[in-house]
Amino acid sequence: MIKDSALRLKMNYDKGDNITIKEAQKMLGQSELINKLLTPPERPSTTFVGLRAYMWRLLELSEIPFSNTLDEVQKWVELLANKSYIEEGFALEGKRDNLLACHNALITTILIKMEYDDKEKIDAGINWIFDYQAVERGKKPKWTGKDLYTRFGGCMKSVPCYYGIVKSMIALTEYKKRYEGPKKLEDTLKQGLEYILKHNVYKKLSSDKPIEDSIILNFYPYTYKSNVGEILTLLKVNGLMGDERCNDALKILKKKQRADGYWQVDTSYMKSAWIDFDIPKKPGLWISYVIRKLVEEKIAL
Repeated sequence: MIKDSALRLKMNYDKGDNITIKEAQKMLGQSELINKLLTPPERPSTTFVGLRAYMWRLLELSEIPFSNTLDEVQKWVELLANKSYIEEGFALEGKRDNLLACHNALITTILIKMEYDDKEKIDAGINWIFDYQAVERGKKPKWTGKDLYTRFGGCMKSVPCYYGIVKSMIALTEYKKRYEGPKKLEDTLKQGLEYILKHNVYKKLSSDKPIEDSIILNFYPYTYKSNVGEILTLLKVNGLMGDERCNDALKILKKKQRADGYWQVDTSYMKSAWIDFDIPKKPGLWISYVIRKLVEEKIAL
């Protein structure tokens, strides 16, 4: 199977190879995947759906090293940051009422990973997590924006949206990689990761059933939804893969390995704007690389 040059770049980067920007941009320029990802979304960025499409593209591009050095990507990052920034965080429609926990976390993560240079805006997204993202049950949130409680079923009820917590902990983790964070960051991250581990990564507290059916499906990159692969990656980066509460999720990944040794993408989301890295239901090079890299120390492959 032929590896796209963007995947080869990611693998070389992860190995710690010394790669110049010029070398990286040459590999990116040869990538069929990058060419697809740089095709502008059909909807204009002046609409919620259009700006969300740019967010999805940037979310995917942020998985590929050096993509932030491309001129078009830099323009899109600036576009997303400027249109979604509301001083207290990020909302796709640029209004306080429209802020959603997952969107605030996703945009903050994109800006950090893309090395966006306006730290004040990044700090706004992080501070929103500190001040308003619940990382436990039964805690009444202080945020007064309407959509957080009403849109898409509500992010902050007595049981906060699990994906909102996961995405927010990812944002804090990425921030910690790039900046020296306050003690509040460590405290919030510790609370959030423990909340995730209490769920054994993917289970309801009340039973052994998945929080949502899609959480045990393989897909990569990750959208506003999350799955065991993304959550285990978050825990591994934070040195928690040795916790026995990760074991059931690791077993799920092992069971999903195909007879040919590869893993496959089970589903694809946001199809109007999303570009698949792997063909669903087929042996996947990207998803296999990500899972192997994740579980190599825990599962004999």
